[in-house]
Amino acid sequence: MSNSQREYDIILLGATGFTGKRAARYLSSQAPEQLRIGLAARNAASLSVIAEEVGVADSDLFVVDTLDEQQVLEVVSKTRILITTVGPYSLYGEHVIAGCAKAGTHYLDITGEVGFIKSMADKYGETAKKSGAILIPFSGFDSVPAEVSMLLLSREFDPSEEVYIKSYYSLKGGLNGGTIATMLNKFETGEYKLMSNPRLAMDSNEQQIGKATDQYFTGYDSSLKRWVTPFIMSGINSKVLYRSSDIFRNREEPLFKSIAYSEHASLGRWYNPTPFITTLLSLLLIQKLGPFSWFRKLVRTLAPAPGEGPSEKSIEEGFFKITSIANSTSGKRASVACSYPGDPSNKATVFFLCESALALLEKLESRTTLTHTGFLTPSTALGNELITRLSSKGYSINT
Repeated sequence: MSNSQREYDIILLGATGFTGKRAARYLSSQAPEQLRIGLAARNAASLSVIAEEVGVADSDLFVVDTLDEQQVLEVVSKTRILITTVGPYSLYGEHVIAGCAKAGTHYLDITGEVGFIKSMADKYGETAKKSGAILIPFSGFDSVPAEVSMLLLSREFDPSEEVYIKSYYSLKGGLNGGTIATMLNKFETGEYKLMSNPRLAMDSNEQQIGKATDQYFTGYDSSLKRWVTPFIMSGINSKVLYRSSDIFRNREEPLFKSIAYSEHASLGRWYNPTPFITTLLSLLLIQKLGPFSWFRKLVRTLAPAPGEGPSEKSIEEGFFKITSIANSTSGKRASVACSYPGDPSNKATVFFLCESALALLEKLESRTTLTHTGFLTPSTALGNELITRLSSKGYSINT
């Protein structure tokens, strides 16, 4: 059966988890009414509860163990697009990715596990291209804001220019248990050791990578009049952007001759260094103690468990803003600022994930032939269509 003739437009896998429930609610309120949406999860009782809340019929529910390869393949073959919030993806994601690649099912997730995704691209990339599947990992807070900002800034530069982009994040939010489990799992799998390689996610060496000269700058930034530290997600987002740049170049659609990218947390004003000190100490604690099993065990004891997370009130009170500044070696400068209300990890992530899926669906409806398939990124799969959709749905963009 061709992808366009599938029984469902979207199946959401992981609908009973903390993020999955929020995604189910978002789709039920924001997706077009005519869309055929199914929900999938491991626990039947919990699945029935969220289904009743969002108005999904029992006949559109699927009990799936992501460790059961055949069970996963049967479910992903029923839908045009599979959204999964089941992480850590290195533990629970391979059969889902493999199933989508084999079945020609388009796939989106919210992982930040760069090394794992590269290993999946190496293993299943050709299979996905042959089946016509589009796989778009990194479709949450990691790494849609950074991807969108890069695309917007690329409009201001000639592809022959060498560009250094620095992004500054201001935010308020918390972490849910699933996110914390994924962070700890990176230490257990050893993925954190791979993160020093800027080309980790790239398929080729076509794209030149510049040197992010002050990526580790920590202190008071007089130009911003703010305290800054390296942003905890910089290592993830930089590699996704380098992968995107490499894909564009291999399509003969280069954004820049050379790109360097770094991210920083923008904290308190000069008279209030407390947020800066707290964030810096937290970063150092995670980096130095994360490799030790006793520390990870302690964190698991104290932190929210998978399925748990911040209160609705605190999620709604959160926010994030990303200000990206690009400078070229020719002396040209451009900037863009984007923002979204709500906790970045628990509200913005759901917004980006669901709207990316809906943008992909729009793209599928408007084209009879897909030019690019396989393992892509938000920018290389969705491009300007994603920017247009996000801005129409409340993502503030100022250039």
